[in-house]
Amino acid sequence: MKKILILSIVLLLSVVTTAVAGGQKEKIEKEGVLGLINWDAPKTALERLTGDEYILPEGWDKTTEGVEKIFYFNSGAMRHDPATAKNIEVFENLTGIKVDYAEVGSDILFQKTINVFVSRDGSVHGMSLTDGPNELKEVIGAGWAEPMPFWTPEVRKAYPAGLVSAMTGADGKVYATVDTMRSYLLFYRPSWLKAADIEKVPTTWQEVREAAKKAGDWARKNLGPDYYGIVFPAKAYNLLHMIQAGVYSQGGRIIQADGIPVYNTEEGKKSWDYWVNLVKDGIAPEAVLGWTWNDYQEVFARGKSAFMLGFTTYVNRSADQELSPALHKDVFGNPDKGAKGLGDWAVVAPPKWNANMPDDYRAAFIDFDAFVVNKFADEKHKAAALLFAEFRMSKQAMANELIIEGNESFYPGAYEDPDVASKILYPEPRAQSARTTVMEAFPPGTVRAMDILIEYFARAVTGELSSQEALNKAQEEIDMIFK
Repeated sequence: MKKILILSIVLLLSVVTTAVAGGQKEKIEKEGVLGLINWDAPKTALERLTGDEYILPEGWDKTTEGVEKIFYFNSGAMRHDPATAKNIEVFENLTGIKVDYAEVGSDILFQKTINVFVSRDGSVHGMSLTDGPNELKEVIGAGWAEPMPFWTPEVRKAYPAGLVSAMTGADGKVYATVDTMRSYLLFYRPSWLKAADIEKVPTTWQEVREAAKKAGDWARKNLGPDYYGIVFPAKAYNLLHMIQAGVYSQGGRIIQADGIPVYNTEEGKKSWDYWVNLVKDGIAPEAVLGWTWNDYQEVFARGKSAFMLGFTTYVNRSADQELSPALHKDVFGNPDKGAKGLGDWAVVAPPKWNANMPDDYRAAFIDFDAFVVNKFADEKHKAAALLFAEFRMSKQAMANELIIEGNESFYPGAYEDPDVASKILYPEPRAQSARTTVMEAFPPGTVRAMDILIEYFARAVTGELSSQEALNKAQEEIDMIFK
């Protein structure tokens, strides 16, 4: 009897094992190897992502069995991405899968990425898109990106709707996640404002103009000719971020109902005039025409400007006495620790257009690098790259972005963690900026449109064309791209 019972158990286990194996085989045939990952186990995808420590999904180990490493294109040098380096280390310790990368300059990154996709090269498993808002639609529309199955309906609701929408294809699937994310803050020098008798920190763009003029006039009279009221970039695509900040602060948008970018709306005209006239009226230098995203922030770091609308990443840089020594002295060159002990600089959320606008209009553009997984990689390496992508959008990884590097958190809940908030500088204005910031996904052809706007901005500033004539001519050329 005992032998019969043992034999029955063995036969039952054999049947169950065969059934499970058969079920797995059927699942693999239907969904591929990726179908073996249960993204909602051992906890739901949302719970796994938003806990203090990320939890790998069920089945990840069998799905990636045999994968020793993955390879991706990183945007720029890793020495500038300490949070990414830390998150790679954490991921490698969690999974045993090594993460290799090529450091690719942002000026050629998209070209190299397109080359990989067009040639269907599966050896590069993931790519950063350094200009996510302008590159995502092209990559998703061409069918080059692997859909990311961990974007369950529950997860989508927990992340910023505008960003999730920008990463969603026409089929309703999400094809990307955020690599790094930067919103904007208004930076200013308290000692400079005090010296120039500016009594109130500006909270509207009209107040910024008035204060910047007063600060610049005072500095040129008392300190020398190479001081400015405000600085901004007008050579690279970040000029558009400045114009967009003016548009969003009025409640407007660039992308219209038909999906086409229009810059000469009523809000666009006012914003365009604002930035053109800052230069024409001597509040900002004509040198901005040659400045990119990094140049103007370096000018502020060297103590030469009273204001700038700058990336939140410059919070950490400004606090570093070695990287920004001028910000740790007052405007007269005397050592100054500032009210918070961080130096003679401070930040507030981006301004709204004028005092009549609601505070939710204190909004600017959000700049982010997207991360996509190569559709042409083999299934096992795609699975590993998807795990890497998911981990990097977790609360644990986002806390590292906030604390180590000063980037913003793709997951909004990271700001609500008291432990995280206690370790970052200016958490309140940063959380406010991340909450009110606006995301618009631009159609293919927008990079050319940007070049046109930058050209006509320079023609307006130098007086070759009037401000509105330059904007209208730019829009006419842009319309030819899209219509």
